[in-house]
Amino acid sequence: MRKSSVTLVLIFTLIFLVCSGCISSDVMSSDNLSSESISSDEDNKNGGESSSSGLNQGNTTSYEKSSPYLYWEYELGDATPENISEGRSSVQDCVSYTPDGKYVAVGTGKDLTVLDVTDKNVLWKKALKGNISDLAFSKDGKYLLAGERSADGYVYSLDAGTGDEVHTYRTADDLGTDTSPKYQPCIYRITAADDAVYISAGRYWKDSVYGLASRVYRFSPDGTLSWKLPAAENYARSVNWIDSSQDGKNVVFSTGDWTNSLESNAVVYSVDASGNLRWKYEIPPLRPYFVSAAIWHGLDVSEDGSLVTAYTGDGRKYLFYDSEMKEPGDGESGWYSEEYQSNVTAPEELEGSVIYTYGENAKIAAENEVLYLTGATLPAYYPGNIPMAHPLENSLISCDAETGETSWTYNLGGRCAGIFFSPDMRFFVLPVGKDVSTGETQAHGVHAFDSQKSGNGNSKLLWTFNTEGVVVDAEISSDCTVAAVEVPLQLKNGDVTGKHRLIIVR
Repeated sequence: MRKSSVTLVLIFTLIFLVCSGCISSDVMSSDNLSSESISSDEDNKNGGESSSSGLNQGNTTSYEKSSPYLYWEYELGDATPENISEGRSSVQDCVSYTPDGKYVAVGTGKDLTVLDVTDKNVLWKKALKGNISDLAFSKDGKYLLAGERSADGYVYSLDAGTGDEVHTYRTADDLGTDTSPKYQPCIYRITAADDAVYISAGRYWKDSVYGLASRVYRFSPDGTLSWKLPAAENYARSVNWIDSSQDGKNVVFSTGDWTNSLESNAVVYSVDASGNLRWKYEIPPLRPYFVSAAIWHGLDVSEDGSLVTAYTGDGRKYLFYDSEMKEPGDGESGWYSEEYQSNVTAPEELEGSVIYTYGENAKIAAENEVLYLTGATLPAYYPGNIPMAHPLENSLISCDAETGETSWTYNLGGRCAGIFFSPDMRFFVLPVGKDVSTGETQAHGVHAFDSQKSGNGNSKLLWTFNTEGVVVDAEISSDCTVAAVEVPLQLKNGDVTGKHRLIIVR
């Protein structure tokens, strides 16, 4: 056979293998294919960080999964590399899709860019006054809401097609401000409902003791303020997260003390579209390990508003049936118990130390399934020692919505930024970053899942795509296209690996 014929046979064989899913994601990852060959938050949450362990992964291996490919990458400019030995990422780069998946917005520092995914070009780009902290498109796709950390703490409503400024709101007028960027107001979370946008914002400072100030807001999609809570003063606690049902009639947020110094409860609030209190629920500190309680990003309401889950930073989980919470203060979590079996994870005493794994994120995946994401291993008493990794650190944990019992666990091998679902709630993606204990980089990348598949995490896994740097944020569209931000990483030997870029992976 002539050489040219052999070459053609090899090419067609490779195409067949890729299309049939026989080549693993490691082969098709960005570590092996260049873009030219394809086409172009607060004070460390009470302590240090640690590493990983494997649990209940099932026996499905990576080569049985589909192979993703790098559809497009967009360079985001110079960035200071992350340090592999440090814990939570210092980079606040964020990404958001339009509901139809046609455009993607990425914020890095003060730069805001909107890209046309289909045509692979920049739609518009502009610089904001402060460092971008969160982004969300309105449900109709007409507006892009952007929040920043700055002396002003602005919320921007921008025309999604042009970037023209429609409205701005200065949260520093409510929260106060400071000359130190660390203590300036920040927009923590923006979430869109059918005809509204809900936002949580706050700041903290430290003199002799910590101080906290927070507000929650309702805006129309064009950025017109509807109301703020409290109306005349701030919550003297932190409000790090807010979520809403699809129709915007059940809005949930929580106040708490992430500093573990103010000796206060966490309080879950449910309000209606007018800001009126529907119900609230207080969560006491987990003593003797902590004197305060807080919820980081572990708060979620189902699309229809019928279920609410709360997941404390110390690892306790709660489920609320909204219909049973008749009046403010009535009802209780369907899972609540003083016993540790009601927790996702529990503090463990090892070699004279008490360790736990941080409660990062929670998501109601379906009527019968709730997902919880754990973080790195931390000492319960800070400063303290971490003699070994908590067995459930850096893991995705699925719980039965009726009983609260764990159905399966999926270990990620590195710190994960959150659980991000597609608009139709079918697909979700997990962006995986540092393993600060071992310094290994093999876990870096994104994991895409199909929530409609039966079985455990490995059965639901569609593919993984590895990166050299750490992935700090990601979104997934209803056609299972992932947009993710990668940042470079400095290894223990001083070498730097990875790029500062937006990747589009299919």
